[in-house]
Formats: sequence, structure tokens, C-alpha cells
Amino acid sequence: MKVDAPLRRLALAVAGVIIAAWMLRPQLAQALVVRGDEQLYRGRASDALRYYDRAVRLNPCDGVAVDRYAFVALTLRKRQSVDAAIALASAYLLLADDDAVRFDRAMAYRERGRLKDALADFTRVGLHAHDATALTFAGLAAMRLGRRPNAIELFRRAVAFAPKWLPARRALRRLGATE
Repeated sequence: MKVDAPLRRLALAVAGVIIAAWMLRPQLAQALVVRGDEQLYRGRASDALRYYDRAVRLNPCDGVAVDRYAFVALTLRKRQSVDAAIALASAYLLLADDDAVRFDRAMAYRERGRLKDALADFTRVGLHAHDATALTFAGLAAMRLGRRPNAIELFRRAVAFAPKWLPARRALRRLGATE
């Protein structure tokens, strides 16, 4: 069977477009992130979230898109968006170890009342990145879970990483612990 020349050209053109789109996924995803940033700047957080969602669908390995999605979902404080942020961040963290995304996931866990999960993520970020803010959030989660000794240790580590970090120092004083 002989294939018609125009049909063959069409098939090659379609294949070329598909291959080009596949190869340009990271750039297209980044363009969607930029569009989302523009929407966020204009105060249209819901529109921004849609752009970030499209960017993540196009390129699930784009940590910036996942981070932005989670951040905006948290600002909207809608249950469905926060749950989606947790799912997207969890899927991304299977591919890459990213402290910013893990911190956002911890904040989303905290928002949803999943304090044990939040504690684990905040602690991991805090210890890995020497982040006093993450350790302070971890200490607060430990306090709410009734783990006073754990909270004191986390606040002390936060102060060790950032000696002038007032939230951790105040928390230690409230707990009657020494720095």
C-alpha cells in the first residue's frame, strides 16, 4: 500500500509538533508559572492557582510550580485546594528533596490539623536547612500534640541556629525552659 504524499507530510508535521511540545514542557510550564505570578500580583489568587496547576500538570518535576501552588492554596484557605496542595507536594517530594516544597506541605498539614505530619516535615526542614522558622513551627506543633520535652528541644535548636530568633526564645520562656 502506497501512502499519499500529503498525508505523509501531515503525519510528519503532527509528529514534529508533538515531539517539540514534549521537549519544551519545562519552558511551557515556566511560562505558565510566570502567568500565574502575574495573576497573583493583580490580586487574582484563584486565577493564579489555575495557572500553577496547569504548570504542574505539564511538568510534575517543576518544584517552583509546586511551591507556588501550595503557597497560593494556603492563602486561599479552601479545603479542596489545600488537600490538592498536599497531594501535589507529596508527589513532587517523591521525585526531589526540596525544603521549600516540604515546608509548604508542612504548612498545609498544619492548616488541615494533621499536626503529626506537620511536625515531621517542619523538623526535617529545620534540621536539614538549619531553619529556625521551621524548627519553631515544629516546636509549636509538638506543644499542641502535648510533647513538651520535644517542643523544648526544637525551640532550643532554633535558638542555636538563630540566637536572636525571638519566637523560639519566647516559647522557651513560656515553657519555663532555659535557652
